[in-house]
Order: sequence, then C-alpha cells, then structure tokens
Amino acid sequence: MSTTTAQTAQTAQTQQTDKTEDTVLTTTQDAEAQSPITRVVVMAIDQSPHSQQAFDWALKNFLRKESDLVVLVNVRPIPSIPGPYAIGASYMDFSEVVTSIEEQHRVASHTLLQDFAAKLKAQNFACKAIAMRGDARDEIVRKVAELNSDALIIGSRGLGVLKR
Repeated sequence: MSTTTAQTAQTAQTQQTDKTEDTVLTTTQDAEAQSPITRVVVMAIDQSPHSQQAFDWALKNFLRKESDLVVLVNVRPIPSIPGPYAIGASYMDFSEVVTSIEEQHRVASHTLLQDFAAKLKAQNFACKAIAMRGDARDEIVRKVAELNSDALIIGSRGLGVLKR
C-alpha cells in the first residue's frame, strides 16, 4: 500500500472516529454542585448574528441561573473529499487540503464555544460546551436526545418557515 493510500485510509478512519466522538471543551462543575439542576437547555450556536440574537434572548428571557444547565453545542461540517482527479499525467491528492480545512473549522468551533461559555460563566450559569462534527440537523437532534434535554434554543439563520 502506498503512503498516499495509507494516509487517505487513515484520514477517513480518523474522520469516522471523530464524527462519533464529541469534544467537551468546558464545564462548570462547581456551579452545578451549588444548586440542583432541574432543567437542561441545549443552545445550538454558530457564527451567525441570528445565533447571537438567540443567545442574547435566552439570557434575558428564558434561562434560570439557579436551576439550568446550559449546554452549548456547535456542529462543524465534515469536509468532503473529492474523488481522484487526473490532471494531465498527474494525480491530485486533496488529503492535505481537507486536513487543513478541518483544522481551521475545529479551531473556529472551539473558539466560538469558549467565547459563548465565558459569557455564561461571567453571569454564573452552569454550562457545558460541546463541539461536534457532521450534519448539524442530525447531530443536534442526537445530542438533545442523548442529554434528555428539556429545551432547545437555536437561531433561524434568517430562513423562513418553509426553508427551515
């Protein structure tokens, strides 16, 4: 097996493994220990202004410091690997490009979650931040079910009812 084929196989295996494993970035265990958690609220966030507006609205109108565990989730897409393309007599290997894109998405996701978690911690909310990979719809539904969440807060990305 050539090194390029081995690297591609390893990358695919890593992507498959990473998809099923979520990365927990931050959690406030102390806040959870001080007061009983009676409600789990999942907030799906991204870099859109709609997500920020949903977050701000939830802070003012919905979340309760004394009883809520706020679970921030961000789902980054899995970069697709194009099939092999022949350009003249050469072969293009996209694995390095895909790895670079994946790393950029990972860093952006983790930074975003840490920023939102810091805002919650500053206001003494019990929170947890989880980074995930895959299709946002599927992963959010999976995480809400896994956590037995009481509520889900999500921005609309500016889409109307028919496009959501």
